[in-house]
Amino acid sequence: MVYGGVFPGKSSIVYLPMIDMNPSDLTCINSTLHFISKEARRHNADPVVTFDQPLYWKAVNIILNEAESSTLKSMVVRLGGFHTEMSFLGSIGHIMNSSGLSELLETVYASTAVGHMLSGKAISRAVRGHFLTQTALTLLITSEIYDFPQYTPGTDTDDPSQSYLDDKENFPKADTTCVDNEKPSESNQILPSEIEQLITVFEGIIQSNISIESLNDNQTLNIISERIRLFRKSLKNCRTASLWFQYMDMVELLRQFITAERTGNWNLHLKSLQQMLPYLAASGHNLYAKSVHIYLQQMQNLPATHPALDNLFKTGHHVIRRTDRFWAGLSTDLVIEQALMRSLKTTGGLTRGRGLSESQRLLWLLSMPQCSQMNEAMQKLTDVNYNTSEQHKELGKSRIDQDKKDVQIFKSFLGERNPFSSDINLRNIETGTLADEKVNVERSVDIGKEILKSMEDQYADDFVFKKNKQVVTLASKTNIKIDGEEVVVDPQLLFQRLVAAANNIFPDISEVFKFELSSTPAALFEPSGLMRQAQKATLGDALWNIGDCAVNRKLDSELHYVIDGGSLIQRLPWNKGSTFGEICQQYVDYIKRRYDHAVIVFDGYTSGPSTKDHVHMRRTKGVEGAKIIFKTTTPFRSKKENFLTNNENKQNFINMLSDALVKNDFQTEHADADADVLIAKTGVNQSISHPTVVIGEDTDVLVLLIFHCTLSSHGLFYRSDQSNRKLSSNKVWDIQKTKLLLGPEVSKLLPFIHSVTGCDTTSRLYGIGKGPVLKKMSENEELRKLALPFLSRCSSVKDIVNCGVQIIAYLYGGVPHESLDIIRYRKFANKVLSNSVTFLQVQTLPPTSAAAEQHCKKTNLPNNKVGQRD
Repeated sequence: MVYGGVFPGKSSIVYLPMIDMNPSDLTCINSTLHFISKEARRHNADPVVTFDQPLYWKAVNIILNEAESSTLKSMVVRLGGFHTEMSFLGSIGHIMNSSGLSELLETVYASTAVGHMLSGKAISRAVRGHFLTQTALTLLITSEIYDFPQYTPGTDTDDPSQSYLDDKENFPKADTTCVDNEKPSESNQILPSEIEQLITVFEGIIQSNISIESLNDNQTLNIISERIRLFRKSLKNCRTASLWFQYMDMVELLRQFITAERTGNWNLHLKSLQQMLPYLAASGHNLYAKSVHIYLQQMQNLPATHPALDNLFKTGHHVIRRTDRFWAGLSTDLVIEQALMRSLKTTGGLTRGRGLSESQRLLWLLSMPQCSQMNEAMQKLTDVNYNTSEQHKELGKSRIDQDKKDVQIFKSFLGERNPFSSDINLRNIETGTLADEKVNVERSVDIGKEILKSMEDQYADDFVFKKNKQVVTLASKTNIKIDGEEVVVDPQLLFQRLVAAANNIFPDISEVFKFELSSTPAALFEPSGLMRQAQKATLGDALWNIGDCAVNRKLDSELHYVIDGGSLIQRLPWNKGSTFGEICQQYVDYIKRRYDHAVIVFDGYTSGPSTKDHVHMRRTKGVEGAKIIFKTTTPFRSKKENFLTNNENKQNFINMLSDALVKNDFQTEHADADADVLIAKTGVNQSISHPTVVIGEDTDVLVLLIFHCTLSSHGLFYRSDQSNRKLSSNKVWDIQKTKLLLGPEVSKLLPFIHSVTGCDTTSRLYGIGKGPVLKKMSENEELRKLALPFLSRCSSVKDIVNCGVQIIAYLYGGVPHESLDIIRYRKFANKVLSNSVTFLQVQTLPPTSAAAEQHCKKTNLPNNKVGQRD
């Protein structure tokens, strides 16, 4: 046992008669209060009753409105801790909405379960999920402070002090300038002695050689705490980091509240509720904010009004223990759920065929004590006892192993999307969506305190919370306005409610399906508001499987190469401490070893907006690295991924690398923006006079090569860089053979097929794969004719839209002359009437005609850029 203490012992639970009335009825509550008061007088005790929030508020009002001579005036009404905890969990979920927390939890839990966890309903899963997330975040912080690795399950050593990270990320400050003589600061030096001492302290606690009480004065822990405090202070102006630090504080507060309940610590119970108040107020949990406020005032007056009861509470009698263990305290409202409600609904309970009539209730209640005595007698007779271990079930080996595994998953997720970067913007760490200027969720405590201050000297019943005073979360990016007020919308919930309402309003419900019935076109956009991510690689797989696209002849030694510069930059690791000149030389040497006669084509990066901004946001997760001023002799001190998230850094490095390549007799080309078209055209031009291999990783380049390729060239091939790849996974494309295999019509339509089903500038159509569309285009001549307007410069927008919508309708299984709106309703009706699904997800329906028209216009844009209309 790591921690113990004095506690009252096991509690006795007795079932009282049930009042056959609506529990929220004031008469029912009044009768309950009078019954308890009468029983308390019989036993000469202070009457205490616990309610959840709705009944608590009514009970308090009843007592306050009683005459001074009423026996109810001595009643102490407590607010249920279990339901308050659920409300606080809901506050955490609201504050962290669209921050990336839900996506993090979904790496371990099912998406449906995560929704209940963040609302506070699935309380057991929520507590475990938040605790493990806090652990993963702490690992991320400590590894940054100490340059010391987190222990990861599955490594060769069981000693976390023996495992070191291969890579350590530095977070450069905004507008940092690297200078030649830059050295790591003293505060970032590794201190092995501290880590060794920490491990010793931990082992001492486990072996009971060090007491929990002595940890407050432990020098090692105080030093580590101070380092964490300084780390947090260094990121105080970084909004994303502030939000996640605040999340860790909320989880720590949740842990503190659970500790207070489990150990029966009355003062810690009140302190925890006091600290919860700002979060409850800021997140819009108004009823609990009011109730907790009143509850704290009443409980703080107990020493004056009920001194004997106050002493009982301080000795741990405010919680119930169903077992004789120190860490076994339970909130009274939780015991009702675990004991009474569980007994009612399990085998032998009233809901299992007995009925809920008054006679059955009385028989069941009166028989319960006898059943308990019979159970004890049978245990003595058979000499079989039911005992439980002092060890908590969460300290079992299987649970510890599962927790380690899940923490590692969380750590990997967070490590890739580091919430503690030096970026000053507030963003969703998963999608990279940046917050508007009105979002203030990282200031929840301050906002909550302002709301609480406005409540002072106000009548509780008359005080009204104003929604515009609450925190504005990252979810406001996808909010909708109703009567001028912004409302957070769950697209699936909105769809279900609109359909249910329309069923009673419209005589023909099919009319409503010409509208999206969602905050965004769900078939084209994710709930976050971003376009659905394209699955580009599936088109390459589909093309490869059509026939023999591989090179089946020996390539000449005098090959010319065209290299995708963006892919090249990502290919090689950068060593910390190396100068930028040395890094450029690495690339030069790499190309010299592998490719003769190479042309390297680079993307161009500008500060203005582009059609691929949403793709860049996904890749960088919204993080923009600090601007670095560097030259060839400047040592590289940052992390490659962070450095390249800044477009100005990337463009300056490309220019430096290009100069180094040119000095070594390599040719370079620079695109104004995306280089895919320039790579393809350079490869085609080179193949006119020499057999040419294009080196790249992008399906976009493959599509463009097939489109632009001329069959009379000396040979055009496409492959990825083979370094660090298994030979069996390499595909070397013969572009001319592939174009012959597809035929001239499909080859011309390939960019259209790619863009209409989702590419870097268009959304993916939910449920529509690239492979099936390629097959349909190859087999259906009418479908190919409908796509012809996308190939002609003279086509009007009207023609493009009309033909594109017909194509999308066909892809969703429509019949000739059937509109997308009718297909939407037909698919909805088929799924609902067939009972094939428990509930229908809105994204599985086709987009509306209006949304499809906009998609067709976006589809036409990349087709213009590939040069189809030249």
